[in-house]
Amino acid sequence: MKQADLVIDRERHARIRYELALRELNLADIARQAGVGTSAVSSVSIGKSRSAHIESVIAKALGCEAKDLFPDRYKHSGGEDA
Repeated sequence: MKQADLVIDRERHARIRYELALRELNLADIARQAGVGTSAVSSVSIGKSRSAHIESVIAKALGCEAKDLFPDRYKHSGGEDA
């Protein structure tokens, strides 16, 4: 997936933050779990960048799979895009 293919999705970002808050988590908690900075998690969540690892950590925290949370990033051939 190219940088130009990334889609900014503020609604998904807000939903992720809301769902995390329901679980008493936030983006900083996800960052610690993923071993990255909070800005990296925010960037992936909003759609400015792509990281299969961060997507996976977010999805796991929300009890789903990354392909369900970020379907636009996993639409090719049913597998993970790099």
